[in-house]
Amino acid sequence: MSIRVLLSSRHKVVSEGIAAVLRTHRDMNLVGISENTERTHTLCDELDPDVLLVGIHSQGAQELDLMHRLSHRDSPQSIVAYSSESGRNSIIEILDAGAKGYVSTTSSIDELMSAIRAAASGRAYLCQSAATEMMESVRKSRAGDITVRSHLGGREEQVLRLIADGYSSKEIARNLQIAPSTVEVHRRNIMRKVGLHKVADLTRYAIRNQMVSV
Repeated sequence: MSIRVLLSSRHKVVSEGIAAVLRTHRDMNLVGISENTERTHTLCDELDPDVLLVGIHSQGAQELDLMHRLSHRDSPQSIVAYSSESGRNSIIEILDAGAKGYVSTTSSIDELMSAIRAAASGRAYLCQSAATEMMESVRKSRAGDITVRSHLGGREEQVLRLIADGYSSKEIARNLQIAPSTVEVHRRNIMRKVGLHKVADLTRYAIRNQMVSV
């Protein structure tokens, strides 16, 4: 039985290229293509794909929010994400949002196909470059080269700074031009990563790590 794949990407040229490759694989069935997150959410409900393939582009807060919503439903969606952001923090943000597989845009198309097959089988998958990056970060962490602060992604640091400055979730959403629900996702991830759950404690953490001025 072929794997039913739904492709979501804001970049039409990229999505058409990936779609063309998917159609050459007999075990793949491209059931749809979407160019925005809301349409993707609707198509997931209508088509119920085995795997959702999501392109994460720069400032990809909408895609992260979409993945979080779809992966935390009663019937979670199996998601593979591909992105040019291949740093440790970006990879963790994508996996935290619910992706079962991650592939860098510098990887081969074979790795992307492997990620889709793994996700369809319920297995996790990291491309070779991402696996190497994560292993290197573990080595540095054991050597004491990575601070607690570095566990936060770039967007999470922005949200934490604004929380420490006294902004509400709605104000942060307007400031960063993202959805309030996305702010809440980042807020929960921050609290989990730093082990703090009160605004006052988060503020002290931000000050201690020189993320805000006093």
